[in-house]
Amino acid sequence: MTKNNNRGESMFEIWNKKKVSQLTNKDIDLWFDVLNNGLVEDRGYQLNDSNIKRIKAEIKSDYVEYLKGCPKDDSFINYYVLRNDLGTILSICRVISKDSQYYLEGLETHRDYQEKGFASQLLTKVLHDLKRNNIKKIHSLVRNHNEKSINFHEKHGFLASEKDDLNTRYGLDVEEQLRKKLFDQWASTYNKFVKRSESEGTYPFAGYSEIKYQIIDLITKESQANVLDMGVGTGEITGPLYDLGYKITDVDLSENMIELANKKMPNASFIQGGFHSAINQLDDKYDYIIFNYSIHHLDNNNQINLLVKLHDYLKEQGIIIIGDVSSKNQMDMNKLKNKYERFWDDEEYYPNLDNFQKSHLKNMYHIDYKQINEVAGIYILSMVHE
Repeated sequence: MTKNNNRGESMFEIWNKKKVSQLTNKDIDLWFDVLNNGLVEDRGYQLNDSNIKRIKAEIKSDYVEYLKGCPKDDSFINYYVLRNDLGTILSICRVISKDSQYYLEGLETHRDYQEKGFASQLLTKVLHDLKRNNIKKIHSLVRNHNEKSINFHEKHGFLASEKDDLNTRYGLDVEEQLRKKLFDQWASTYNKFVKRSESEGTYPFAGYSEIKYQIIDLITKESQANVLDMGVGTGEITGPLYDLGYKITDVDLSENMIELANKKMPNASFIQGGFHSAINQLDDKYDYIIFNYSIHHLDNNNQINLLVKLHDYLKEQGIIIIGDVSSKNQMDMNKLKNKYERFWDDEEYYPNLDNFQKSHLKNMYHIDYKQINEVAGIYILSMVHE
């Protein structure tokens, strides 16, 4: 069980099989109290039925029997619970496993606490727990008539994948959604953080401005160009290019980042989503494709796979530019990590030249690399022509 006891904040609990088997009657009553709103009507009974007390007792008995059976259910993973500081359960859900896939089920909020954001708060905490357990994707089945649930799922990044007469199956990339939420929260202070890190000459943004100006200088050697920015952030690079009249398409996972960038580039094209999903929405070829401190959100294999796919979206003389924390080889990267161990982010995967050169990218691109300083470098990938 994980709790946050700060005054005024909700407490988060994980009910695994052992915890469920040890629940007190009070906890079970509180759990059922979240669920029982509307259960009588859902089963086709009327509240004025003469046997309503017996009916309610039977419904509760069914639910409690299910809960107590969870420890023996191979598909059951966890119940997740959000309480207030009075002990009232505000919101609950469970995760089960089926056919080697994970499903979110039974996300409910207490009738007295609806429309206050507790379901969203619980979902975020659940996603963090899934990520800690290396669960990369979560699914959910939603009744087609349940517009409220459909809106909730779509608001929180779930994408519909299948639909039949009764249900729509949704899927959510756990890590991508958490990263989106982080950058949404970070958007308003992102530039200040970059400037502070750069002024101190430390990881991760030492060399940020030099990379930025080298990218802009390289592109502005051409009087016209079609530019794709993969990870636009607040528009620090493509904003100036937009002002100079270049055609700009910007991709970012964060809605808040895009909102800030759109203020700088009101007539640019924007795609909100992860890099791989954004590719499916591209319908043009580009002179320049930029990754400025963004490709590190993909692991090394996915970086290479993405760069392979982008080959089809480059013009014949087009180039890909990658500016980021980087090194020539893994040994140098390890030295950098050891030096900045206190601040190092193990959930970011910084590119190094050896990985690129040892992959099949070398058959598709000429790969040039320039080290800016001990922290950062810039890659230029130009198409190989037979």
